[in-house]
Amino acid sequence: EEFLKTSTVLWAAGVQQSSLNKTLGIDLDPQGRIIVEKDLSLRNYPEAFVLGDQSHFSTEQGPLPGLAPVAMQQGQHAAKNILRDLRGDVRKPFEYFDKGQMATIGRQKAVAEFKKLRFTGFMAWLAWLLVHIFYLVGFKNRLFVIINWAWSYLTYQKGARLIVSKD
Repeated sequence: EEFLKTSTVLWAAGVQQSSLNKTLGIDLDPQGRIIVEKDLSLRNYPEAFVLGDQSHFSTEQGPLPGLAPVAMQQGQHAAKNILRDLRGDVRKPFEYFDKGQMATIGRQKAVAEFKKLRFTGFMAWLAWLLVHIFYLVGFKNRLFVIINWAWSYLTYQKGARLIVSKD
């Protein structure tokens, strides 16, 4: 019943693992993620795969983060291993390829990190735009996003990215 007038809304939420994980009787890490084998399968259930932020996949640097690029690569790899199973071939272990991280932090401002290369400002913002357009599926989607972004940029409109209940 409180109203705060603002032009900026920040939302912070924690990540909690599915309660299903605790009911499976398998190894979990302290955060409740399922510990997976090198091929992303379960230790005693090689026909089952766990991916994304529900999985704990260990690397030399520690477990992989619960980010979309990790889940996307894991999904593609698990699908290839399933096809290998169907052909009677040996599974391959998963290897994550870190493409770096990027984030916009304002108008013509962003941060970018690729391995040891780090940069900020306009060039990072431009790189962020290009990378995001590149990874969209289909010409129509790319064109639509470019038009929306250009309109918001030229008119100084803040593009609200909130999903809220209509109630």
